[in-house]
Amino acid sequence: MKVNFYHFSIAFFLVLFFIAPVFVFGEENNYNFEKVFYLASDREKQAITAIENNPNKIDILAPQAYAVGSDLQLRGSLSAELKEVIEKYDIRVMPLVVNAKFNQNIIHNFLLSTSAQDKVIDNFIFLAEKNNYIGWQFDFENISYLDRDLYSSFVEKTAKALHKNNLILSVAAVCRIVDYEDTAAYKNWAGAFDYKRLAEAVDFISMMTYDDSNSVGPTASVLYINNVLDYVKDKIPAEKLSMGIPFYYWGWDQNSYKRISSGPYSLVDYTAQNFRCKHGFDERLGVPWLTYSVGAKSYKIWYENEKSFGLKLDIVKEKNLRGFSAWVLGSEDPEIWSALD
Repeated sequence: MKVNFYHFSIAFFLVLFFIAPVFVFGEENNYNFEKVFYLASDREKQAITAIENNPNKIDILAPQAYAVGSDLQLRGSLSAELKEVIEKYDIRVMPLVVNAKFNQNIIHNFLLSTSAQDKVIDNFIFLAEKNNYIGWQFDFENISYLDRDLYSSFVEKTAKALHKNNLILSVAAVCRIVDYEDTAAYKNWAGAFDYKRLAEAVDFISMMTYDDSNSVGPTASVLYINNVLDYVKDKIPAEKLSMGIPFYYWGWDQNSYKRISSGPYSLVDYTAQNFRCKHGFDERLGVPWLTYSVGAKSYKIWYENEKSFGLKLDIVKEKNLRGFSAWVLGSEDPEIWSALD
């Protein structure tokens, strides 16, 4: 059959025009963002169940299992049960290390002692090789903003040592949306993090985009998260930013507008099953809520479910972030896992 080359050419380029973008943009919109799940000892049993039900949806497990104590030495370990499930599913582990009880004196004294730091760094390398950890995440909190440079220097020194041993280092950072403010929250928590300097040293930063201190509703609305990400966008490259996602609720007394409770989704479910509740979803904040009454008092709970989790994942994708870091495994609405299918 004789083919008209002109018509063939037109048809060929039309196919390229309509089909090629599907491949290009489809690939871009479905990139494999990194899924980090934190684990705390008080939710370990529930976390192990979550791991066993969803092992292929966890890229990195980050147990909060190690601490620098008042003697400036590193201590900690994983339970036998947790080690067993990690080995069973071949899960990559990046433990968290904290200053014990988030004590400010401990971290201040530690940052002043180069000898203590060197011993702890050596221990990081030893424990990682012994236990097959991929690296570590610093979850040092309640650091004075006056110790910002000391902390950055310690992070840089540790990153250099770990990288030489093919280990990663990441930092969990308290978020802020201003350069400076005269508040305790800034001076003792958020102000200690030099985001730009830290990002240049570490493999990634888990930005704790939750616990909005000005909120009288959810711990992390999409509005607040976007404000934080807008503030750090010129300080932390997207490929080094893991967006924090909370799995816990905040409960409020609607008469006094005081926050009275916080906890896992299971308590939200218990409330819904045992009280007459009104349910809703705030489209502007991107978070669900329920209200109930006990006598003359009225209460409201803001929590996370599959829909709000999906909206947060949309932010990760839209901004091409490295991924997310979720606190804390075993506290989530079981339905959130469907958003990761």
